[in-house]
Amino acid sequence: MTEENRKIYSLSDLGKSLRSVIERAYTNTYWIKAEIAKLNYYPRSGHCYPELVEKSGNVIHAQMRATIWATDYSRLNRLFAEVTGDKLREGISILFRASVTYHPVYGLSLQVHEIEPAFTLGEMALEKTRTIEKLKKEGVFDKNKELPIALLPKRIAVISVETSKGYHDFLNIIISKSERYHIWHYLFPSVLQGDKAVEGILSQLRIIKKIASRFEMVAIIRGGGGDIGLSCYDDYKLAREVALFPLPVITGIGHSTNETITEMVAWSNKITPTDVAYFILEKFRDFEHRINDAANKLQSKGMLFLQREQKQLSGFTGNLVRGATHLLNLQKSRLGDNISNLTHASKYLQSAEKERITGLAMQITVRPAQSIFKHYCDLDNQMIKLTSAIKAKQVFEFNRLETLENKTELLNPKNVLKRGYSVTRLEGKSIRNAEILKDGDILETHFHKGKAKSIVRK
Repeated sequence: MTEENRKIYSLSDLGKSLRSVIERAYTNTYWIKAEIAKLNYYPRSGHCYPELVEKSGNVIHAQMRATIWATDYSRLNRLFAEVTGDKLREGISILFRASVTYHPVYGLSLQVHEIEPAFTLGEMALEKTRTIEKLKKEGVFDKNKELPIALLPKRIAVISVETSKGYHDFLNIIISKSERYHIWHYLFPSVLQGDKAVEGILSQLRIIKKIASRFEMVAIIRGGGGDIGLSCYDDYKLAREVALFPLPVITGIGHSTNETITEMVAWSNKITPTDVAYFILEKFRDFEHRINDAANKLQSKGMLFLQREQKQLSGFTGNLVRGATHLLNLQKSRLGDNISNLTHASKYLQSAEKERITGLAMQITVRPAQSIFKHYCDLDNQMIKLTSAIKAKQVFEFNRLETLENKTELLNPKNVLKRGYSVTRLEGKSIRNAEILKDGDILETHFHKGKAKSIVRK
């Protein structure tokens, strides 16, 4: 084809042609299923531009942009929330009716007209069943339930949102009895709903696991929500972490009609945060009742035992008085004999001690004088040795110092010059190597007496 016969199209012409072809080929609306990868909702305009994908695992097979105009988005989102209990969000699969459009500037797009909420609930139920089967196949589904729980769970790690009503309901109940039962808790804050809830709860569980010895149980609590609002608790990773957690996990995250997998694998599921608080307090009340029952039984048996012992004591009293009188008389007789024996023994012991003390007094008088004289002689010998050593050290150090002075004097530059040597400098620096000199350098030579300047010629 020659340059003159070649037909050139503008980009807008091509775009208009594509738009015409697509509008003629796709005249109907179509039911399509896809996952919302990104919602792209703009509150100011009310429009929504979802990015839709179809994928297997991490492999994306198809990806398209969709458009939901403000009036449609408000209607569809409201209907979706009425059926599922939650609004449209990222990460969920939807079945929707859409028409195919093409714009030369914005490209291919699907305009959404209708969304089927029941499809999303069905997809979630199917995925939930698969996750339960996987956990059971791995043998971890009931692991947390097999853990022993503390008789009195006094140290509790709480995963919740600090500002949520459910958390404050839990606190109000616990704090009202904390002084009596001495219950201590620590909050590990986390998002409990939406896409970031799984990673947030997992992160806090991993922190608690590192310091598990400081706690006796974990409570995951939040307010109620629709089925999709609780869908994060059907996540495999979160459910598996709870199932294998080293401490009993108590959940209070939903309603009785929508039990999630995390609630199923937990040690116990208590629907609401207040139920979790009452469960903890019930442990203390049960123990308190057991203590009170034991105290009552002990008091009753103690009274019977005391009455029986009092009867026996009355019988023993008469025998004790008679026995005591006889024993007292016998001991008086023995005491008189002991006094007489003790008098004779003490006189003999006194005489023996006087003789021993006299002997010790003589030893004390002689031995100190002998010891003092011996130490004095030893001290005198040490003084003589120390004086001789000091004098010898003085002579040695004096001779060494005199030798060093002689050597220093010999190395004095002035004495070196006296022996006929000289020192040559270039710009105040001594010359040790002639190779560094060049023609025209002015040298200064110092002798024993005087100095001279010279110029380098070769």
